[in-house]
Amino acid sequence: MFAILNEYTRREEILWTLVTVCILVPATVGASMALWGARAHGPLEPDPALIEALKRSESANSDFAKARCATVATKLGEEVVLFKQRAAKAESEANEAAAIASRGRKPPKDPPVFLIPVQPAQSVLKQAKALSAGQCKRLTEEAAGVSQNAAAGWKAAAAVAALSDTGDEQTLQVMVRALLAQVKDLAQVKEDGKIRQVLAEHTEAARGALTKKLATAGTIAATQRKRSEPREGLFSFKVALGVGVLLPVVALILSYLSVRSASMRRAKLLLALRRFANTPEAGLQAAAIVRLAAHHNGGEPGMVLGAALGGLLAALLAPSDNPNVFMADLFVAGAMGGLLLGLAGQWIVRTVFAVTRWRQRTQELGEVEKPTIPVALVLGGVSHGLEKQFLRYFEALPIGDAAAWVQTVATQAEEQILAGAEAAAHANFARNAPPGAASPWA
Repeated sequence: MFAILNEYTRREEILWTLVTVCILVPATVGASMALWGARAHGPLEPDPALIEALKRSESANSDFAKARCATVATKLGEEVVLFKQRAAKAESEANEAAAIASRGRKPPKDPPVFLIPVQPAQSVLKQAKALSAGQCKRLTEEAAGVSQNAAAGWKAAAAVAALSDTGDEQTLQVMVRALLAQVKDLAQVKEDGKIRQVLAEHTEAARGALTKKLATAGTIAATQRKRSEPREGLFSFKVALGVGVLLPVVALILSYLSVRSASMRRAKLLLALRRFANTPEAGLQAAAIVRLAAHHNGGEPGMVLGAALGGLLAALLAPSDNPNVFMADLFVAGAMGGLLLGLAGQWIVRTVFAVTRWRQRTQELGEVEKPTIPVALVLGGVSHGLEKQFLRYFEALPIGDAAAWVQTVATQAEEQILAGAEAAAHANFARNAPPGAASPWA
């Protein structure tokens, strides 16, 4: 029966509907893009892979330090040198004694039997077992790689660690001589006469490599960041996007329904009163126009604009690089909070400026309806500045009394207009008529 926006829809209502649509679309699109962009550009956080690498480096350093591999390897080399010196001395003393005993006689075919001190051998054995117990070969090769120079030394250290330093004197001498056969690869004499401890060199290289690796891993983990997705709270990003878009759209639909409902109420009321246009109750039509013009506009533009702009501001101003901010929740809160603030602002505007456009709205409805009693005559009976007091009084009147008041005010205004016109005509005749001419109103 009626169009979507009929002739009783106010120009203001149409204007605000167009304004809300023009603002809603770019604001919603912008908020959606900002929210999705924030999801793709989340906060910079430590890279879990780098943190894990740092932990592995710290663990390797800790294990190496607890095993005391470099210290034990150095001590082992020192003990080997001492042991070899004691063994060489024992052999030299035995040869000298054999030479003195066989002086003047034929030298024996077999070398003299001599005893090697057990205590230095036990010290070497202790250090070799410490290397084996601390898994120093594995830890060193993991840190510094396999060393061809130290390969024979590690093999000898393992063989020494497998020996036992318990038993009788004969058993211990067997162990000592087996140890002496193995230690030649544990400490080597350089050309300048200095002792080269191959295992100590290898473990020192491992310790330096571990220290450097730990420092590098710590620096990288502290400086390099990985961009992650912002944290999600009550709402996921997809749900928040749906709520933030759906909320202003639903508000727009409700606003349109409110506009249409208000225009339909005006239409039904005024169409029903048209039958009184040429009857003694003709004032009912004009009285209804005056009352309807005092009502606020239909629609909820503040609610629509608040939801759209609130979501946009929340999406644009929220710090996406802050890991403690829930962007999705903030977006929904911005849209909902904006809706409430817009509704409150709309109520304040309507309360403060409710009367300022009453005359214009009355004339607008009068143009559409063209009542028998012109609304201009009614408006002329209301003093400027007293509209609020008049409307408070007028809306409290029963509809019959309001119609009678309208008719009375219109009649008085019409009489005043006619009287004014007659007075103006008299004044004009007096100025322009020739002397002695009779007045047509005499």
